Amino acid sequence: MILDYKRFRSIKTLGIILLLIGVLGFFALITNWYEAEFYDAAIVFILVMSAWHLITGLGILVRKKWGFALMKFYLYVLLLGNPVGTLLAKRILGYIKENEIEFFFSGKDLQL
Repeated sequence: MILDYKRFRSIKTLGIILLLIGVLGFFALITNWYEAEFYDAAIVFILVMSAWHLITGLGILVRKKWGFALMKFYLYVLLLGNPVGTLLAKRILGYIKENEIEFFFSGKDLQL
C-alpha cells in the first residue's frame, strides 16, 4: 500500500495542538498566572492532563503505535464532551477510519 502523507497532515496538526495544550498547561502552573490559589487536587489534575496531552501529541508526531492508541482513547473520552467534544471526536474518528490513518502508525515507511 502506498501511504499518502497528505492524508496524515490533519492528524499531525492534531498532534501539534495536543503538544501545545500540554505546554500551555505546564506554563500556566510555572508562571502562576492565576490569582486565586488552587487546591492541591487541581494542581495535580493540571499536571496529569498536561502530561497526557504532551505524551499523546509526541506519540502522534513520531508515529508510534502507542501514540495512535492514546489518540483514539483521547477521542473516545472526548465523545463524552457534549456537544462540541462529541462533534469533533466523531469527525476525527470518521476521518481516521475513512483514510486508514492507522497504517501511518505501523512503523513502516512509504512502500511501492
